[in-house]
Amino acid sequence: MDIGIDLGGHKIAGGIVDGGGIVDRVKIPTPESRYPKDTTDALESAVRELGIDGVRSVGIGLPGMLSRDRRSVIGLTNLPLWENYPLADVLEERLSLPVYLENDANCAALGEMRSGQGAGLSDFVMLTLGTGIGGAIVSGGRLLLGHRGLAGELGHMALLHRKPCKCGGMGHGETLFSADRFDERCLETGVASVPKLWSLREDHLHRGFWEEALEALACIVVSSIHALDPQAVILSGGLSNLPGLVAELSPLVDLRLANPFRPGPPILISSLGGDGPIIGAASLGRTP
Repeated sequence: MDIGIDLGGHKIAGGIVDGGGIVDRVKIPTPESRYPKDTTDALESAVRELGIDGVRSVGIGLPGMLSRDRRSVIGLTNLPLWENYPLADVLEERLSLPVYLENDANCAALGEMRSGQGAGLSDFVMLTLGTGIGGAIVSGGRLLLGHRGLAGELGHMALLHRKPCKCGGMGHGETLFSADRFDERCLETGVASVPKLWSLREDHLHRGFWEEALEALACIVVSSIHALDPQAVILSGGLSNLPGLVAELSPLVDLRLANPFRPGPPILISSLGGDGPIIGAASLGRTP
């Protein structure tokens, strides 16, 4: 048995994985501060709540950029003060178990490859739509990591706008399509929730907001298709469950595709939902 943990900006979800399925689960809020110490304490608590007797390893998917050796965090876009934090070493000392780290979207892709929409595919793109936009690239049946281990940050593709991104850059896609931005919009306009805001996307007050957000996501999808020529684009994360998202997104993608790429690859919704990153994270100790 192995434990997989999915760290998000709003929640920590985990499970014991045995035989490719989740046999026990835990879900707790991410500490409001999102600081390394508070969040590490919460990660440890989640693992101990599941129980470590008979567990071989702990894998953690994180929403950001990791060192090439996957031992330390370089930076988490929506979690502050994590720069160069040796999370794997800290948790190994506390738990006396091997701890493996990976980008959360890469974990989601690994999960999909094993038992989801990516099963049987050798080349696909994964976009996780949550607090930000995570990305993963599977090429030739393997995760594409890049020279520094930073490949796949598709949410940070630069678009033609000048809004600052929490990563320190400017003009990135996730500044326009993300749960954090949608939460801010809800507060500004008095809407009770993101699903309610989405249901109001044809309302004159919100139409322009959603047109901008959907265009940003479409541009990320199109650029990914043009650069990588995938068999499919798979969406996961909480925002992928917005009703009718693919129907709204697909025409915007089709409009922007170069002729040689038509018809475009299917845009699929993960069949594993929140289980994908957990199953993928639990497999890290056994992934070459």
